[in-house]
Amino acid sequence: MTDDTIRLRQPTADEIRAFVQPTGEAFAEVFSEAELDLERRLWELDRLVGAVDGDTWVGTGGAYSLGLTVPGGEVGAAGITMIGVTPSHRRRGILRLIMRWLFDQARERGEPVSVLWASESAIYQHFGFGMGTLQSAFDIERPRFTFARPAPALGRIRLVDRDEATRLFPPIYEAVRVGIPGTVARSEARWRLDQLEDAEWQRAANGIKYRAVLEVDGEARGYAIYRAKADWGEMGPNNTVLVFEVVGLDAAAERAIWEWIAGIDLVGHIKGHRGPVPHPLMLQLTEPRRLGLAVREGMWLRLIDMPAALEARSYASAGSLAFELTDEFCPWNAGRWRLNVSGDRHGTLTPSDADPDLTLDTADLATAYLGTFRFADLARAGRVGECRPGAIAGADRLFATAGAPWSSTMF
Repeated sequence: MTDDTIRLRQPTADEIRAFVQPTGEAFAEVFSEAELDLERRLWELDRLVGAVDGDTWVGTGGAYSLGLTVPGGEVGAAGITMIGVTPSHRRRGILRLIMRWLFDQARERGEPVSVLWASESAIYQHFGFGMGTLQSAFDIERPRFTFARPAPALGRIRLVDRDEATRLFPPIYEAVRVGIPGTVARSEARWRLDQLEDAEWQRAANGIKYRAVLEVDGEARGYAIYRAKADWGEMGPNNTVLVFEVVGLDAAAERAIWEWIAGIDLVGHIKGHRGPVPHPLMLQLTEPRRLGLAVREGMWLRLIDMPAALEARSYASAGSLAFELTDEFCPWNAGRWRLNVSGDRHGTLTPSDADPDLTLDTADLATAYLGTFRFADLARAGRVGECRPGAIAGADRLFATAGAPWSSTMF
């Protein structure tokens, strides 16, 4: 139950400093003026909402208007951000109020899904979020970063400043993004202020940010965004390179960029951050075990308007699937449905009175929506019920994707 003294309202531009206070208290952080100024330039004021107790802000939430790549297309998505409740007001229903407001706004705006990066995943599973993508990380000693097979030399790589990167990188990212479910569109402001900016407060303990572009016959074919942290000990140089993103227009371009990174002088360790799963380096290096590749959940996804979301993506083959869905927080999604996929691989979803082939919860359907997990994986984990023999295999044939979902854009 929500405390009767709590109400929701939206902040004005002049209230932002007070508005973010609960977020800082929840995460034990303080927003510097520089950080707050950057966030102001990224936030959409009409998508911020907070909880107040009297005149005091005690909870916050917000969303970005995003375009999310799905198999065969793109959907509008509410990118949930700035979720926080001050410790003195936890367990009073505030987060539930905020999430309800954000979901209702997303429905009004025609956004079928919501996505977020979770500080604690248990929190958001209560609201029907499933694992939309996976991500990987690695930490390898540079001398061990050797390739098993040689590749032809390709183009040249040079470092560029933020302005040139803002011009060169987005077209490459967009060309690749359309084929990778889970990736999100980036505005010019997000490229400039988030992906490519290198303010002092953003460096923390990871060092200076660098931007490198691969050019082949004068054409930009790929790029890397990374940080380098200086470290010089008694044994000599031992710098660390932390790679945030490597994107190439093709596999050869991506390989060339990784080879260049592996050859940076004075480096002892190379780390990868928010990489894809599976990672291509696992099949390229002489000693893939040396990566110490770690896999964990990436971006979480919630189906807000389930029929619109399922009809927005394409499918691997024609067919039909009847399922019964539970959805406690968005009950309009609950019930029995039939998905019919025609020869053009697009589906239509209609209510159904027929016996279901599968039974599952909305979080489980969200986990399978982009192709991160198969229905067979869900069944093995006890998270989907098969009501007709062969139904799980049939669902996997429908929802199969050509490549693994991935997202490297934090928000």
